[in-house]
Amino acid sequence: MHKIAAIWLLLVCFAFSSSTWAAEDIKTLVQSRLSKDGLVLDLSRVVIGTKGAKELAQMEQLSSVTTLLLQGNKIKYKGMKALAKSPHLANLQHLDLWGNLIGDLGLKALAESPYMKNLESLKIWKNEIGDEAFGFVGRSKNFLKLKTLLLNDNLITPDGVAALAEVETLPKLEILNLFRNEIGDDGAVALANSKNFPNLQVLYMGQNNIADAGAEALMDSQFFPKLETLDLVMNPLSQKMRMKALQISKEKGIQIIIR
Repeated sequence: MHKIAAIWLLLVCFAFSSSTWAAEDIKTLVQSRLSKDGLVLDLSRVVIGTKGAKELAQMEQLSSVTTLLLQGNKIKYKGMKALAKSPHLANLQHLDLWGNLIGDLGLKALAESPYMKNLESLKIWKNEIGDEAFGFVGRSKNFLKLKTLLLNDNLITPDGVAALAEVETLPKLEILNLFRNEIGDDGAVALANSKNFPNLQVLYMGQNNIADAGAEALMDSQFFPKLETLDLVMNPLSQKMRMKALQISKEKGIQIIIR
């Protein structure tokens, strides 16, 4: 009986994870997940896939949506491309795309969208974003209002962060999360020397193989005048650098997290 129950559970889980959504199903789903005021649509953890994203992009009900949560929907690049071309998302301010595998081309679609010009927060963590993506960001004016950018758990190397450091289209950015990439000392130094983030308040750089040189550059940077929190957790820092972090925290009133 236990084996039968286990097999039945696996079949149910597989059916849910591999389900496809017809147009009418998507409409019903949107109706059930759309807030009463029409401002928030939360489709988190529902696997609508690329096809579902294309159906979603055509819905006029999205015209008033300012917050769209698409965590774990597996829409991939083509689904993101369809949404980026939707005129019904012109009022969107907050977009969460955790775990959708949109890749660099998905971010390119966002950057080139004629409608995504009001974004204030963009969460594209765990999406296989690599170094090429920042060229698209740098050429786009869609992110001029962006205050929060989550890029953690991606494929970003020192070259990618060096490109990000040169981007001049993120002047209002307050929160930047680059946790768990492959940035290293070179990437950290490039970011520390960037003059393009004058409003940055919170910077997450944990688990990026940053050693003393990179950490010191970030802590001593003169280009983050509004910085309040610098997260350097799970990086190979010496005891000397850890002591310096504590000292700077006291002197400058900046929270430097090094545990």
